Amino acid sequence: MVGNPPLDVRLDLLDAGALVADIIYTPLETPFLAAARARGNRTINGLGMLLHQGRPAWKAWFGIEPEVTPELRALVEASLEPS
Repeated sequence: MVGNPPLDVRLDLLDAGALVADIIYTPLETPFLAAARARGNRTINGLGMLLHQGRPAWKAWFGIEPEVTPELRALVEASLEPS
């Protein structure tokens, strides 16, 4: 989301046990997720959604449906981290 303003959402009224999700996957931790994590909420980024949406696309284009494994996720995460 480079070049776009950060998501301006108030978290102070959010229950401490709430899960905070952001569909963005680059960066893996957005300012929104960082703020939620700082106040003690569990967070999840959009990488899982990206990986699982890719499965049917690979099936349609290449005739194979890859399995989303922890190893695949780690490889993709490593490729997204700044060098």
